[in-house]
Amino acid sequence: MKILLSSIAKNDIRLLMRVFNAEKENKGIDFLEDLKVSINEILETSTQKSSEIAVNKMENFPVLIHYIFENEENLFITAIFKELN
Repeated sequence: MKILLSSIAKNDIRLLMRVFNAEKENKGIDFLEDLKVSINEILETSTQKSSEIAVNKMENFPVLIHYIFENEENLFITAIFKELN
């Protein structure tokens, strides 16, 4: 299955990497690696590939991944938000 990122999601990732790097050196890289793991978990655990927007919370970061299955071939990441404390 292809993983597609909206331009908003790409900008979200860049921004969050800067935010986490400001908190601690190399934390942005850790975020990026954990994001990849979280997206793979979405692919593996989603039993119902709905065409509705769904949200998945990352395990190690306060971040929500908004996504939609466009069809049986594409997972489209629409946005990535940092949760507010």
